[in-house]
Amino acid sequence: MGIINKIRRGGSPVAFLFLFLLTQISSASAAPLRVGTPPPELTLPALSGGTVRIPADIRGKVAIIHFWSTGCSSSCRDEMAALESLGAAYRSRGLVVVAVNVGQKGNEVREFLKGVNQSYPVGLDSDRKGALLFDAADLPRTFILDKKGLIRYKVIGGASEGVLKKMVLSLL
Repeated sequence: MGIINKIRRGGSPVAFLFLFLLTQISSASAAPLRVGTPPPELTLPALSGGTVRIPADIRGKVAIIHFWSTGCSSSCRDEMAALESLGAAYRSRGLVVVAVNVGQKGNEVREFLKGVNQSYPVGLDSDRKGALLFDAADLPRTFILDKKGLIRYKVIGGASEGVLKKMVLSLL
């Protein structure tokens, strides 16, 4: 409050600069994504080569976008198995699954995924910029989009296959 009062009274240029920079930093951080809005555009290198582009690669489909890291080990492994099962069961009806690893390099992700049956693309967000765009500070975080490309569900933390299935089926 002291800085603001100084500025109001014609205070120091340093105080003004500090306040200006503070507002720029806070406006640069991502606002929470809301249900009913489209996701931000994100292009990441894919673990298997090429790129993962959101929302371009998933347009016109019901999509699950799952942000995870190797640090959530067993819960993420279980959830990834559930995503594989759902993807296989509903792919013909228009479901697409995309996983985004947050914070790790490709070799570490490959090692973690050994023994995990996963056929959907995995994007590598090693610098965490995608997680920031998607407001995915806590992992896992899952977004489910409708065929129009709008976020319909946002799951913070893990979710069972049954819960994810109900959400997906409501959109197919």
